[in-house]
Amino acid sequence: MDRRDFIKSGVLAAAIGALNGPGAMAREAGKRAETDMKTKDILNYNPAMQYRPMGRTGVSVSALGFGMLRLPMKNGHVDFDQTTPMVRRAIEGGVNYIDTGRVYLGGESEQAVGKALAGGWRDRVYVTSKMPWWEMQSAGDFEKFFDQSRRTIGTDVIDFYHIHMIMHRAWKDYVLPYKLIEKMEKLKAQGKIRFMGFSFHDSLQLFKKVVEYTPAWDFCLIQHNYLDYEYEAGVLGPKYAAANGMGLAVMKPVRTGILANLPAVMKEALASTGIRKPDAEWALDYLWDMPEVSVAVSGMGSMADVEANLKYAAKARPDMLTPAEREALGAAISAYRHAPGHIDCTGCYQCIPCPQNVAIGYIFAYVYNNYLLHRNIDRAMADYTVSMSPVQRGDPASSCIGCGECLAKCPQHLDIPDLLAKVKETMGK
Repeated sequence: MDRRDFIKSGVLAAAIGALNGPGAMAREAGKRAETDMKTKDILNYNPAMQYRPMGRTGVSVSALGFGMLRLPMKNGHVDFDQTTPMVRRAIEGGVNYIDTGRVYLGGESEQAVGKALAGGWRDRVYVTSKMPWWEMQSAGDFEKFFDQSRRTIGTDVIDFYHIHMIMHRAWKDYVLPYKLIEKMEKLKAQGKIRFMGFSFHDSLQLFKKVVEYTPAWDFCLIQHNYLDYEYEAGVLGPKYAAANGMGLAVMKPVRTGILANLPAVMKEALASTGIRKPDAEWALDYLWDMPEVSVAVSGMGSMADVEANLKYAAKARPDMLTPAEREALGAAISAYRHAPGHIDCTGCYQCIPCPQNVAIGYIFAYVYNNYLLHRNIDRAMADYTVSMSPVQRGDPASSCIGCGECLAKCPQHLDIPDLLAKVKETMGK
C-alpha cells in the first residue's frame, strides 16, 4: 500500500468509526484484512477483475484470458501498433493470462506477445505457449521449438506450456512415440516451464485417456461454448479435468466469432425470456457459470473488444446464471439445431479414423453447421482449408469414396457418405 492509499484507508476507517462506533470499525478492519490475505498472492490483482484457482497449480488466474490468435491485421501481418496497447489495457484491467502458440498467425502471435510485454509488463502476467507436434520431424525438435518460443516471446520461463492440439493421430504417432510428456516433465524439473498441460481437439473418450495417462498434468485447454455442449470433450470434459485436480482454460468461447454476432433466429430465442445482453456476454457468462472453468480465453481483435470483455469479466461468478437465463440459452441452442440443413453431428469422433482420412466430425459439426449459421462461404472455406490440414484433422469431403465403414460407428445414425457429398457440393471440395 502506497502513502496515498494508506491515507485514504485511514480517512475511510475514521468515517466508519464516527458513524457506527468502534465495533463497526473493527469489523471493517477485519474485512479489509481478509481481503488483503485473499488477494496478496494474486498476480496483477485488480478489484475490477474476478480471479479463479487454476487447479493444482496453486495460482489464481483472471476469469478472462487474452487469446492471441485473432489480432488486428494489416496487409496480411499482425498490426503490432494496435495490438500492444490492447494487451496492455487488458493487463491494466486485471488480466493476468496471455495465451499464444508457436504456429499462431505464422509465428507473429508470439512476436506480438514479446512486444506487448516488453518494458516490465512480463512480470504482471502468466504466459502460455504450445508445442505443435505436426511440425516435428524428430523428437529433437521439441527442445528446439521450445527455445525458439522463449526467444520470440522474450522470456526465460514459459508459465503454462502445452502439447498443442492433442488428437488421436497426435497421441498415437507423436506424443507417445516421441515421449513428449517426459520431455515436458524435464522442462518443468529444469525450471524452464512452471506448469505442463495440453490443448485438445478430439473425443471425450480420448480426453479421459490423456487426462488419466499421467498425474503430472497441471492444466488443459479445451474448446467449449454453449453450442458445443457435446462437441469434442463437451460439457463433461471440464468436470473430468477438475475431478483430476487440473486447471481448465477454455478457448473459442464465442466459436471464432459466431456467437458474438448471432443470426436473427438465435437472437430472438435469447430474448424470448425477456433477458437482453450482448451476444458475446451470453457466451462468456455460459462459461463463467461453470465452477470448473478457470479462465475463458477470448480472442480480441480491437480495443472495443477488450473494453467490452473487461466489463463482462467484472461480473463473472460461478453459478451466475439464473433459471431464466439457462432457459434462454436452451432456446438459442434449439434454434441453431433446427436451422435448415443442419447436420445433427455432435463431433463425438466415433467415426474416425476414416480409411480415406476424411475429417468427418470436424467437417459436419464445425465447418458445415457454422456455414449454415452465418452463410459466409469465405469464412467457411478458411475453417475448411486453413484450419484443417490432413496431418491435423484430416482430408476434405471429396476424399470420401463411399465405403460406408463409418455408418455402423455413428451413434446418431447419420448417412455420412451422402452428407459428405452435400458438403462437397457446397464447399467445392
